[in-house]
Amino acid sequence: MSNGALGRRLVSPDSPDAAEIIRLSTIVGERLAARSDELSESMTTAIENGLEELNDPDLLELLRASVAANIATILHMIRNNIPLDQAPPVTAATEYADRLGQRGIPASSLRRAYHFGSDDLLANVFEEVRELDTSPELRLRVLHHFSGWLHKYVDWITRVVLDVHEEGRRHSVEQNATVVSTMVRRALQGDLTSTDEFTVRTGYPLTRTHLAATLWIDRANPGTDNTALLESLAHDVATTLGSRAPLFTSVDRSTAWVWYPVADADPEVVRPVLSVVPGARMAFGSPAPGLEGFRESHQQAESVKHVAAVSTNQAMTVVGHGSGGMSIIAMLARDLPGTRRWVRDVLGPLAADTEAAERLRDTARVFLDCGNSYVATAEALNMHRNTVKYRLGRVVEELGHPIGERRLDTELALHTAHVLGAAVL
Repeated sequence: MSNGALGRRLVSPDSPDAAEIIRLSTIVGERLAARSDELSESMTTAIENGLEELNDPDLLELLRASVAANIATILHMIRNNIPLDQAPPVTAATEYADRLGQRGIPASSLRRAYHFGSDDLLANVFEEVRELDTSPELRLRVLHHFSGWLHKYVDWITRVVLDVHEEGRRHSVEQNATVVSTMVRRALQGDLTSTDEFTVRTGYPLTRTHLAATLWIDRANPGTDNTALLESLAHDVATTLGSRAPLFTSVDRSTAWVWYPVADADPEVVRPVLSVVPGARMAFGSPAPGLEGFRESHQQAESVKHVAAVSTNQAMTVVGHGSGGMSIIAMLARDLPGTRRWVRDVLGPLAADTEAAERLRDTARVFLDCGNSYVATAEALNMHRNTVKYRLGRVVEELGHPIGERRLDTELALHTAHVLGAAVL
């Protein structure tokens, strides 16, 4: 029901029976005030039973105080006919909202708590209205007035407490991010005195096997803070990898470091996750155990990050240090002009940035990967063996020598061109 419809339930000051409805509402308020302890207990129980996430023993006293304060405020305003725009602060309610925000309990739970509570209070209002010594029509008008007023109160108080909740959540996130960032940098720099302290303060055990990653948004707007988006992506990647919650720390507005507690994972499977965010890139290290593994996997991720940053190959939005030759290509990627000259020297006309040259390079690369087998190459490329032979003949013509000659240079140059794309052509 809309706010307007519920607002019309409130008795109009111009109504002929307005004074009587207000008088009867005051009587109901007085009777409810006499039962305030009972009402508080009933409402608190309704919220506890309806919302398991609010049953934290450390928060129950704050919940009871918030409920009692809201009931006292509601009944005081009803008994004295105080307009909602003159509502006094409900300190216990805002303190409870702030604590929920700091604990990371969703705002939706707080909002639902007010709905559970108001439903319970309305049930008690109905009981008292039934006992009024007046006509059935006036009882109905009083009940409508009460329910409309209570709806507007809940609308007002939830806006107040949700603002406080968000501020508490933001403060907690910022504080926790600072702690995690400090502990991570100490671990990476070798300044960590206790792995137990790291675990307690970050919630992430260093005794595990770690798969480190660098996650970033390529060409991000420097004025946009992408931290929340990156953290969401990091958790989506964890789900895809079958990992428990990762350790996440932001480096800047568009870059983050992440550690996943997994001993074995294929980074390639996360590409669809990143594809939903334009510009998202990810570089992985290799899984390694303990504190040394925490550092080593991170260093590996950072070392291959540049590959994804400079590559024009759309498949290289995700790169892994453990992929064939990736660590060598990462070094080559740091000197693109020199690498470009070397690729052209080795491949000659095959280094042209054209679709025709790319087809020949791919055929030669797969042929070498398949141990010089025409049959295996044809199967891998899903083409006829005669087509493979024809293309390899063209490759030999362009190279000016058999593929097996200068094999190491040829194979590495082909792989480099495949991974880095037009950046080295």
